[in-house]
Amino acid sequence: MGGTEAGLTIEGLTLAEGGRWAVQKLGLVVPAGTVHILLGERDTGKTALLEAIAGVRREESGSIRFAGAEGEGKSGAAARRKSAALLPREIPPSALRVSERLTLHGAPRWAGIAMHADETRALAEERAAAFDLIPLLDVPLEALRPLERRLVELAAALAEEPAVLLLDEPSSDLGPHEARQFLSALRAATERASIPAVVTTTWPRDAYPDAAGVTILWRGADPVTVSTAEVTEAALVERWTGGVGIRRTPSGPHKAGDTLLHVEGLVLEGRGRETSLAGLEFDVNAGEVLSICGAPADGLDLLHDVLLGRRPCTQGSIQFLGKEMAKSLRRHRVESGMTFVNPPHARDQSVAEFSVAENLALGQMQGPPFARGGFLRHDSIHGNAVRALQDFDIPDTEPWTRFGSLDLGMRQRLIVAREAIHNPRLLVVRSPGQGLSLQAQEYVRRTLILQCERGTALLWLTEEPEEAMRVADRLAVIAAGKLVWIPVTETLTRQAIIDEMSGAAA
Repeated sequence: MGGTEAGLTIEGLTLAEGGRWAVQKLGLVVPAGTVHILLGERDTGKTALLEAIAGVRREESGSIRFAGAEGEGKSGAAARRKSAALLPREIPPSALRVSERLTLHGAPRWAGIAMHADETRALAEERAAAFDLIPLLDVPLEALRPLERRLVELAAALAEEPAVLLLDEPSSDLGPHEARQFLSALRAATERASIPAVVTTTWPRDAYPDAAGVTILWRGADPVTVSTAEVTEAALVERWTGGVGIRRTPSGPHKAGDTLLHVEGLVLEGRGRETSLAGLEFDVNAGEVLSICGAPADGLDLLHDVLLGRRPCTQGSIQFLGKEMAKSLRRHRVESGMTFVNPPHARDQSVAEFSVAENLALGQMQGPPFARGGFLRHDSIHGNAVRALQDFDIPDTEPWTRFGSLDLGMRQRLIVAREAIHNPRLLVVRSPGQGLSLQAQEYVRRTLILQCERGTALLWLTEEPEEAMRVADRLAVIAAGKLVWIPVTETLTRQAIIDEMSGAAA
């Protein structure tokens, strides 16, 4: 099914968001039965564009039109709200089971009131079958892996027979092999239903092989739309970055020093269908980068939580500088010389309402040099900010600027500066460039690697194989709760790492 019929047509669309133009003069045609990608860093208007298509955000100018279930044109906001399915980036929590979620819409009922149990079960099985979800029908939604939850939400959305599917960064919490599986299922579903789908992403990889076209959104530039049949992934990245010189080569090797972190026999049971940690063992040495790559639900999230002190391990040892840290609070780990850089969108590493200077001293204002006798020393806080902005070459930012008013890339630069300025012994880094422009990613990566060259040990956790390859002196893939070690050589490829992550290399 599918074809060349225009399922979605956008002409001259202009959107405003937060006092700036999010999208200007966008023209786009998405044929029925195809998937179209909106590629851009976070905060570039991708979500606003989806909301405008769905009729829940007002456009400044232009028109949006798509075919309804019977082929009639739908252009008004009210009509689009009724016939578009918008799946958000963050799936809200739910106490439902899979079967209940799949039959929320259109369940058979007696006299229009009580649900018919047998027919409702049959309907749930029919909707689940298209996505191989039948074995999960009686599983609570909160116990599912991210990929499974995404597929359930997709099946539930299709049950309402929408005219257009709109998905906001559905691959943000998936590994690359899981993203491929989801996007392949999405393409098959759009072909069966003969409807268009528009998907936002921060990863060029998501365009291949299932998307027919890609629209690149870039701050201050007109949107550009290309066909995936006409460009390679490398050419797409080149178009996205505007041809700027982004270094794509590995950052090492580095000469390893003494062992600073020793992890042995780490065991922790996963939540729901999440993979458990099954006795992880590794060392991190001064002056080197150990990269661990894996899907979030395959143990990467659990390992990060254990290192942060969010969850205590069931068994095992975490020794830092010879001291046992398995049961220590995050604050105690930081005081010992271990520090953390989390993904840019993490909510536990900054306060949007604070100034730049206050965020650069966050977590350090209990005593000298930023406090004395229970009172803050604002001159020291300000001086620390001035020094950080100069030392880390962060332009067009002042110490008193409200942190939340900055773009995501600038906020992450400041967080990296805060954690690196005191030369910590160990940096635990988790996907520090996720959702940023390639220029911002490269700045963050280069700044962190510089700390390694100064003797800091880096433990780099990521779901992106290419990032792992480019930073690693040693590299392991976490799969089925265990580590698979991969030699870092010139012949190592992204696909080889993905194969280990998915089990295809076995």
